[in-house]
Amino acid sequence: MKTECDLLIMEIRSLLYSIRHHEVDMDFTVFFTVLSGVSIFVIGQLIVKLVLDPVHDLKKIIGQISHTLIERANIIANPGVPTREVMDETSNLLRKLSSQLHAHLYLIPTYDVTCRIFRLPSKEMLLAASTHLIGLSNSVYSADHNVYKTNARRVEAICDSLGIYIAEESRYPKEIKRCQSKIELA
Repeated sequence: MKTECDLLIMEIRSLLYSIRHHEVDMDFTVFFTVLSGVSIFVIGQLIVKLVLDPVHDLKKIIGQISHTLIERANIIANPGVPTREVMDETSNLLRKLSSQLHAHLYLIPTYDVTCRIFRLPSKEMLLAASTHLIGLSNSVYSADHNVYKTNARRVEAICDSLGIYIAEESRYPKEIKRCQSKIELA
């Protein structure tokens, strides 16, 4: 016969077993919660570092190109006129921007897909803009009287390739477009 003491011991064992079993379930729940939190954080950081940061940097470079084309417009439009030091500085800056633009193309993984998601210029457009920047960098020294036309077309090609806005009245050739608009108004 079981005594009261034996029944009490059995009851305590049963209670301890259920507590331990519940703690094990709770430990697994905490473990999986922490593991999923860490996994989501790591995946998020990978996306930020491998995709978002390079895309942001590319957009910064496009902004710098836009800024440089405006800031150095007097040198680009009048090649051979400024001092040698100013021409060297402009040439080096344009070449550096071209190199950075080219490099950022390869920093962004699966660029063909990423460019559609983030509305970036296509690979071909980026390479065309890079080529035109090198052309501008080489032409700031030339004093040929027709080089300003080529430079104006290059600036337009760069802006069109990178999605930089140019007002219609700022496009080349200004004189022809003004004459056409006056004729249309008459």
